[in-house]
Amino acid sequence: MTITAYSPLNDFGWAPFFEAQLGEERPPLAALVRVCSVHSMVMNVIGTDGKRQIAIPGNWLSGTPEERPTVGDWLVLDDSGEWPARLLARRTLVTRRAPSDITSVQLVAANLDTLFIVSSLNEDFNLSRLERYLAIAFQSDVTPVVVLTKSDLVTTERAEECAAQARALTPGMNVVVVNSLTIETVSALFPWVERGRTATLVGSSGVGKSTLVNTLSGEERTLTGAIRDSDSKGRHTTSSRTLYTLPNGGLIMDVPGFRELRLPPCDKGLSAAFSEIVALAEHCGFADCQHDGEPDCAVLDAVEEGAITQRRVDNYRKLRREQAAQDDERQQAKIYARQRRAADRISGRPGSKRRRKR
Repeated sequence: MTITAYSPLNDFGWAPFFEAQLGEERPPLAALVRVCSVHSMVMNVIGTDGKRQIAIPGNWLSGTPEERPTVGDWLVLDDSGEWPARLLARRTLVTRRAPSDITSVQLVAANLDTLFIVSSLNEDFNLSRLERYLAIAFQSDVTPVVVLTKSDLVTTERAEECAAQARALTPGMNVVVVNSLTIETVSALFPWVERGRTATLVGSSGVGKSTLVNTLSGEERTLTGAIRDSDSKGRHTTSSRTLYTLPNGGLIMDVPGFRELRLPPCDKGLSAAFSEIVALAEHCGFADCQHDGEPDCAVLDAVEEGAITQRRVDNYRKLRREQAAQDDERQQAKIYARQRRAADRISGRPGSKRRRKR
């Protein structure tokens, strides 16, 4: 299907995937908007009529996290143009495990093309953390690009070494070294934020995500702050996720730094991020080999031969253990919920089936 009536929305990321969902409904052009930011009970949206603020329906707020609107979503408004009537299905969705709820996920961004994984070239550079972000990108079917910032603060040798280590994580992955303050180096990111394409910046606080947004925009769109000299840790300057339009027609989202990045259910993403370990494991002597000292372990043989590093194997095993623990926690939560419902039915407490029959 080709985009016809709604082609003016192309600059905001509209695509045939969304067009196909409209069927014969064919709402007015102005009724199609994209979410730029979400704030408690309201959200800012953008469309052919510009930016505006609309309320979030109460029944949307009471649904599961996946049913609630997030930055990057496309909405169909009602006839008044002031109330969302429909949330279109997402082409891609980036999530992480909710910090306060073991049974749910937190939505990061929807309908992305690229995930810019930002790390500075100082003490923040951490291969194991990059692997977590790569797993999320692959799980979400979003193209990862590693952006190494603060090149002006390190030697050329340090920058080249870190870039080589990052590239070795995934064959063919793009790694870009930049000084976030200069458009001469930051312009290397433009191929991933061409007109109508959407990218988001993820990474720790203080690595230069907000500075990148400002430099790409050619103006100050978001606050920035320096890292602390004492420990090279960053300060939070971005307080909410916001989608910005760029002068070249691309779209980019700034996301607050994650103090803790816990993976959502991520089996596909981990298999893709550690594809060489998964391939080697098929040749281990035991089908359930944990790569932790068992005989005939093809993975550990590869470590001894220098084909892969022990650090990478250790991180893979760590992330797999985290996934298994999350599965156990979710299962326990389901069992507990069933037990509570059964107890309510027996006691006749409010909300039980027995009480509702009266």
